[in-house]
Amino acid sequence: MTRMSDGRYAPAGSLIGMVQRGRGLGARMVAEDPRGAAGVVEGCVRWDWRWDDADQRAVYLARLVRDAGVRVETAGEAEGRRHQEDVAVEGDVGALVERLEREWVERRWCGPVRTARALAGFGAEAGGAASLLRRFWLWTPHSHERVGYLEALAAIDPAGLGGIYVECLWDCEEDARLLGVERAPDGVEVRERLRYLEGDEVETAEVRAAAGDRLAALTRAGSTVSVPSR
Repeated sequence: MTRMSDGRYAPAGSLIGMVQRGRGLGARMVAEDPRGAAGVVEGCVRWDWRWDDADQRAVYLARLVRDAGVRVETAGEAEGRRHQEDVAVEGDVGALVERLEREWVERRWCGPVRTARALAGFGAEAGGAASLLRRFWLWTPHSHERVGYLEALAAIDPAGLGGIYVECLWDCEEDARLLGVERAPDGVEVRERLRYLEGDEVETAEVRAAAGDRLAALTRAGSTVSVPSR
């Protein structure tokens, strides 16, 4: 796999941009049109778009290759570029929101997740940061930091996160998939995905076990989900 260290991602709303970032929505779109998306999958396997070796892609890309039927011979993987930056976590919520705003304007992708975690400690008092946190979750090239932004949103402004938790079930990061397994609202699609994760040998043991536990808990609770009529 050849390393692309310049970080020039496609737009976050495009299919290739989502697959580069390892987003769950990208995986779902590939599953809907595997033949049409084969070129995108092949390109993202041949080129390692991660900004940091901590960003996970192995399970995510293996699934896409399998599900899209792509045959790829990858080159050897080179060393990744790491971006490290210290952030002074201030005790004033207003100063933290201002810092997050500056980090967004300057497109500083390393460090904002620490600001986000500091803001999470203020709960609803940091509501002014919610839109910024959603933007960072959507655009960050560091997939391993997405969970940090999502957890901060959950602490500050949890309304309307159900769809994001569902998307997490397809995410490239194990922590995100675990969060989705735990919090995705019950429904036909969610139960189907939980069964898929529980039985998928490509998946990590922890996610498989968590998916099985969530399904068992739903069964014990006596929840029933009806298939909507067409």
